[in-house]
Amino acid sequence: MMKDITWGQYHSVDSMIHRIDPRVKIRFTIIYIILLLLDRNLPLFLFLTTVFAGVWACSRVPMRKMIRGTKGVFIFILICSILNAFTMHGTTLVKLGVLTITKEGLIKAGFVFWRMLLLILMSSLLMYTTTPTRLTDGMEKCMHLSGGVAMGITIALRFVPILFGELERIMKAQMARGADFKKGNPVVRLKKLRTVILPLFQNAISRAGHLGDAMDSRCYTGGKGRTKLHPLVYERRDMVAYVCMLAMVIASVVLIVKF
Repeated sequence: MMKDITWGQYHSVDSMIHRIDPRVKIRFTIIYIILLLLDRNLPLFLFLTTVFAGVWACSRVPMRKMIRGTKGVFIFILICSILNAFTMHGTTLVKLGVLTITKEGLIKAGFVFWRMLLLILMSSLLMYTTTPTRLTDGMEKCMHLSGGVAMGITIALRFVPILFGELERIMKAQMARGADFKKGNPVVRLKKLRTVILPLFQNAISRAGHLGDAMDSRCYTGGKGRTKLHPLVYERRDMVAYVCMLAMVIASVVLIVKF
């Protein structure tokens, strides 16, 4: 169900990861993704999987919630991984007409799925453990973005679960009026979705307008001169996190060079 889409929502719990400065978490996530994309290396992937498992354990975010919130993305990366199994030349394992599954293709498909899975889970963990305000402040500081741009990116990310919930309510309202989105060929189903897409866009634009009015009424400005109620200040735990980040980078480079 679309109500299970929780990607982009903050999971409120007191944990070690929640208390870390958002600048540290943003930089850690970016470096982690870069390391994932550097090389197709089994020891490296095992090490980065262990790193993710450690961060997730410290975050106290339920794995069931993370998987449920990103299951739509899982289906997409699974399809992409399967397609990779047919695009590599090598030792033939199965031949299905003009399609051939090779050993090398299966290995590549496995690495693609593994890589994308870790990428999505680590990115979602950042948003589960960081409030919208702190995420905006962190992006503004460590990415040198203007306040308005950082706030816009954060709002766009937070709107994802809201839009999915709105889509589910509109579909239920249309089905209560007799609409059936499961019957007919794909073309007919796409035509039926017009009764859902148009109200969804209308509600999204209306929500954006109300949000803009609310921010204007509170005299929000994202430019220079805007003060912070809770300014970002590094603490000892943030320094420890930076040391762990440096250790992760060094270990990953050693694994890439050695293997």
